[in-house]
Amino acid sequence: MPEEIDLRDEIKKLVQLQAIDSELFDLRAEKEYFPERLKAMDDSLQTKQGGMQSAEEELKSLQVAKNDKENQMQSKEEQIKKHQSDLYQIKTNKEYKALEQEIESIKADVSLLEEDIIKLFDQIEAAQEKLEQEKKIFEEEKKKVEKEKSDIKTEEKKVDDRSNELTSTRSDLSGKIDKIVLKAYERILKSRGRVAIVQVNEEFCGECNMHLRPQVINEAKLQKSLVFCESCGRILYDEG
Repeated sequence: MPEEIDLRDEIKKLVQLQAIDSELFDLRAEKEYFPERLKAMDDSLQTKQGGMQSAEEELKSLQVAKNDKENQMQSKEEQIKKHQSDLYQIKTNKEYKALEQEIESIKADVSLLEEDIIKLFDQIEAAQEKLEQEKKIFEEEKKKVEKEKSDIKTEEKKVDDRSNELTSTRSDLSGKIDKIVLKAYERILKSRGRVAIVQVNEEFCGECNMHLRPQVINEAKLQKSLVFCESCGRILYDEG
């Protein structure tokens, strides 16, 4: 390290820079989480929409079944009318009784169809109530999601504004730090992420908590040259 550099002053500036970079790191992490939060909201809304669509499909299915039963019943009632008309044209008792039995059989079918239709009416009523409930749930979720998305946009703008402010401050500060010192710091920051310079904590690295040799601790106190943790590689300093 060139003699003209006051490393103690450089360390102080690095500590300030570290505070900025730590906050920027946290802000980036927060911003990266926004899409995940938005996706979770969309998934939740889609689930509620799926419940509503299932209720709609169930209602349609029941209505189709009811219409089918009603068509069957109408067809059988027409058969009964036709057979009753045919009774007047039959000449033998045997044919007459056979046709009467056929009419009774069709009437029995009609009776069963009527019962099915009544059940379907009840099921349709229940399905309509369920659909209304699912619609209400969906609309409530939709309003909630819209509100939360609006809040996230507000949060994101605050994060962007703060990030821009910090980036500007960082640019000014980093320009005042010795290039060699800054290069060492940024190399470690890139590889280690959030923290590149840490204070000695008694006899331990303030970040990885590994025990430090007495010589390393003394060098960190003297601040005559950059001192690195032998475990995590971060820059060490000790203000004593």
